[in-house]
Amino acid sequence: MHRFFVEPGQIQGNICKITGDDAWHIQKVLRLGIDEEIILCDSQGKDYIAVIQFVDKSLIQVKIVSQAPSKAEPKIEVSLLQALPKSSKMETIIQKCVELGIYEILPITTMRSVVRISDDRDARKKVQRWQKVAEEAAKQSKRGIIPHIYEPIGIQQAVNECNADLKLLFWEEEKEQSLHSLLHSQVFAPKSTAMLVGPEGGLDNSESELAKQHGWVSVSLGSRILRTETAGMAALAAIMYHWREWE
Repeated sequence: MHRFFVEPGQIQGNICKITGDDAWHIQKVLRLGIDEEIILCDSQGKDYIAVIQFVDKSLIQVKIVSQAPSKAEPKIEVSLLQALPKSSKMETIIQKCVELGIYEILPITTMRSVVRISDDRDARKKVQRWQKVAEEAAKQSKRGIIPHIYEPIGIQQAVNECNADLKLLFWEEEKEQSLHSLLHSQVFAPKSTAMLVGPEGGLDNSESELAKQHGWVSVSLGSRILRTETAGMAALAAIMYHWREWE
């Protein structure tokens, strides 16, 4: 059954009106008509089964017949603080992390980041594109939310303002504590977890120390050095598996 995200305000009682690109897609691409069923998601973790009642050039009206919490949403909220990578790697990171269950992604700039944001207009343009990638991945993987992609900020502000219950710093120089050992030391799953991944050249020592001063726990992903576009995905998959979010 085809799935579409709507704003909560679009749902009035048991009626929802769909406009814009989704209305066009339903009619012209999927060629769905009256009495056919679709799934609506309110971007807050709830799914609705709806039946098409009315079709116009720019409007689809549906009647909601049932609702239930989305089965695809993890119980834990995992955030990724990702240092800006080169070329189109950020889009790949966003796409795959959304599929794996990420809650939100905050791009950050670091001392060794090659990519720089020229101005506010450049930032907004990039975020608009990244958010579209997140939306498409959320639809494809039947997520109950569209993870939010924030505008890039500096690492100092990012590590200072993060208030996740568990804050993980993936640091290639960490020799004592692995992600595996840290997760197994946790008695209960934290409601929120944040992951910090550096750029291609890694984090500067001063940046890792700054993060630790703000409560970030340094962990290793093993003896192999992972690319920046691989580290977050691998860690997220391990966290979801450990807390049985794949069952």
